[in-house]
Amino acid sequence: MTQDADEILLARFRSGDSQALEAICLRYEGPLFQFLVGLLRDHHQAEDALQETLVRALERLDAVDPAHLRGWLFTVAYHQAMLFRRRQKCRRVANVPMANALTDPAPGPCSLAEQRDDVRRLRALLELLPAGQREVIRQRVYEGKRFREIAEALGCPLNTALARMREGLKRLRLLWEQSHA
Repeated sequence: MTQDADEILLARFRSGDSQALEAICLRYEGPLFQFLVGLLRDHHQAEDALQETLVRALERLDAVDPAHLRGWLFTVAYHQAMLFRRRQKCRRVANVPMANALTDPAPGPCSLAEQRDDVRRLRALLELLPAGQREVIRQRVYEGKRFREIAEALGCPLNTALARMREGLKRLRLLWEQSHA
């Protein structure tokens, strides 16, 4: 497909056409996935990185130069792959037993109490979100489902599930900040 087609799709997306986002996702999902598999050498990690790439892209798609959409998407995918590699490396380092560990790695009672309070407040704020947003966040965070699985479970297009996640997280962040003020 031509660059002009990307520009037209991006213009349609910016004017509120949700089908345009789905067309962009369909156009680049395969090439981005293959690119991520090549970088990560793991299909499951590549799927996760692809989902994160699409979420990040959705969050910032309004600011993208239409003439550079393809390159920008691959740059986002590359950064997501590098994040996955770093996390994987940190997990390997964290799993190495330390011979002379002097500190207790378990959080103290005050820290645990604060974490429980934060979890309670977050769950209460989650209930304030619209049902669609709340359900996408619940299935993604608590059940660990992929966005495609969430979209199928809710009977909505993939781009709708992604948009609900984005808007739900934005609203949740705002509510969190307001509750700390």
